[in-house]
Amino acid sequence: MSEQRALVLRKGFIGACAFAALVLLASFYSIVSGAVDRAAKQRLATAHGSSATTLATAAQRQPRANALFARVGD
Repeated sequence: MSEQRALVLRKGFIGACAFAALVLLASFYSIVSGAVDRAAKQRLATAHGSSATTLATAAQRQPRANALFARVGD
């Protein structure tokens, strides 16, 4: 009986890991897809805008690039 229980638990664990991997893959795809869409919109906006506008948006986006490295206490 304990061998059957161990087999069921092992298959359940593998199934849960596969489901978690599928959820992570879907979220990664969603994030990358959104980033590609935003990049395309930004590319079109910079193609139609002036260079001063482009420099202003680049200066505004600079602090966000380092947000991953910011400490919680800051």
